[in-house]
Amino acid sequence: MNSRIGRKLLLAIIACIVVTVAVVNTFTLFRSVGYMREIMTEQAQSNMNVLLNGEQTKESEFADTVEILSLSLSQTAGVGLEDLWEKERRSESDFCAIYDANGNQFWKSENFTLADFTPGDVGDGISGIVDDSAAGLTIQVVRSFVKDGKYNGCIILGMLLSENSWLDELKAETGSEFTIFSGKTRYATTVESDGKRAVGTDMAENVSAKVIGQGEAYSGMADILGQEHYVDYQPMKDINGKIVGAFFSGLSAAEFNRMRTSMIITSILVGVGIAVVAMIVVGVIAVKIFVKPIQEAEKIANDMSQGNLAHGSSAAALGNDELGDFVRKLQATEVTLSSYINDIKNVLSQMAAGDFTAKPGVEYIGDFAEIKGSFQSISTSLKSMIGEISMTANDVMMESSQIAEGSQTLAEGTTRQAASIEELSASINEITEKVEQTAKNAAEAGKISSESAERIEFQNGEVQNMLSAMDEIKEKSDKIQNIIKAIDDIAFQTNILSLNAAIEAARAGAAGKGFAVVADEVRTLASRSAESAQQTGDLINDTIAAVDKGTEIAQKTASTMKEVIDFSNRTNEYISGISAASENQAQFIQQVKIGIDQISNVVQQNSATAEESAASCADLNSEVGRLKEQIAKMKV
Repeated sequence: MNSRIGRKLLLAIIACIVVTVAVVNTFTLFRSVGYMREIMTEQAQSNMNVLLNGEQTKESEFADTVEILSLSLSQTAGVGLEDLWEKERRSESDFCAIYDANGNQFWKSENFTLADFTPGDVGDGISGIVDDSAAGLTIQVVRSFVKDGKYNGCIILGMLLSENSWLDELKAETGSEFTIFSGKTRYATTVESDGKRAVGTDMAENVSAKVIGQGEAYSGMADILGQEHYVDYQPMKDINGKIVGAFFSGLSAAEFNRMRTSMIITSILVGVGIAVVAMIVVGVIAVKIFVKPIQEAEKIANDMSQGNLAHGSSAAALGNDELGDFVRKLQATEVTLSSYINDIKNVLSQMAAGDFTAKPGVEYIGDFAEIKGSFQSISTSLKSMIGEISMTANDVMMESSQIAEGSQTLAEGTTRQAASIEELSASINEITEKVEQTAKNAAEAGKISSESAERIEFQNGEVQNMLSAMDEIKEKSDKIQNIIKAIDDIAFQTNILSLNAAIEAARAGAAGKGFAVVADEVRTLASRSAESAQQTGDLINDTIAAVDKGTEIAQKTASTMKEVIDFSNRTNEYISGISAASENQAQFIQQVKIGIDQISNVVQQNSATAEESAASCADLNSEVGRLKEQIAKMKV
């Protein structure tokens, strides 16, 4: 049996059978033991009745023997009593005595030992148990006999209850132990102790108190000389109603234990036999009803768990019960799932081939109905998605075309911009050279301006001697006129250079704003220098013209020379400023040149990037075209 649940089920059934059999056997044993105890107790009571009936039988037998003896005496007057007694006596313990009308004993048996019997008017007779002081417990039957209508004497017949033979006969008949108690002492018994009759031993105190003391019967379990017995005690009363002892009937518990052991073994064997037969029957039924359907269900479930739904119909015989219905429904479920999966595979295969119009070919029921809705949702979503992808591909293609055109235009513009930057860089180099030259000229002008100031200062010292040195002053004035002309030329040239610098600063844009301010300042200084030179020339002309006026205007000339000195100092300051500004311009132009070089590098990189972007846009446009071709293959 390969089915685990079948084995468990069979083991469970077997366990239930075993437990049931064990419980039933145990219950039966307990009940049987209880019944047996009751039966044993009742048997002891029944055997007690046998004992009491035996005692009554003895009395009846003795009464019959008395009648026979009485009849014989009335006929033979005592002749042949010995022979008759030997014929009628039943045991060695039987005794007999015959008394005449006067109470004289004229015959007795050899074992007659009664001491308490007194003949007299016995009336209808006496029958019962008598505890004689000499003979002990006896059964006595006394009858009177009449001859010729008159009391002619009495006959006493009986038996010593110390006789065990009749108890042995009862034991052989019933299997029970019997005892005659005199008081609480065993007087005659079949019970043995150490291989001997237990005569002279006493009954238990609790039993003696109840039976002898209270005159009540006692039934149940009792310990008899160390052995358990089912017993029945009955008080023994004499002919006067006095309790003189007790009757005992008992069955040994050892016998009961043997019977119980035999019953247990028999019960176990029967239970094991029943269990084995039940297990075989249940095993066959379980295999047919439970195990085979469970194995079939397990096989189907195992195939389903491994994704194998092509199990097919089963050859196993399925019962018309819940388990058979379950397996058949499981088979139907397998078939249904197989049809669902085949349909899903078909639809997905068509979708994989690009056909999104495929629809389920089977009817989905229950929770599987959602699959059909899911297919419809997938189809709708894919239609919408593919439409959007197609539109997006068109848009991307258009945008990529525009980007490609823009990138090409940008590349061309960047190339032109790079050429312009190179031209601008060359112009800046020229401006740099000119600005450097201007700085050198400004330095030279400053030097000349310093010399002019010294000379004017010298002239101011010699103005007092102007009259005598007019010719020298005229010569010097001519030189000054030449210098002023040179200054005027420098101012003019500086003005031109500042104009050019302003133009180049305007071309440089924001980077040339500072340079434009400096150019404006240079132009202003150049204008002022020209004006100063013109004024100085006018003053010198006035001085030359005033030479003829003589000494009287010398003081005016001295005052004018002071102004000339002031103007010369200012000119010197302006020329120094022009020189410093020229140096700053040279530095700024150098920075502009570095910036232009950087711009040139960036423009070149932008040009390369624009060309790469144009190429990437061309590739993107090609990929979008292929994407549109793939989308066109899809059927929605």
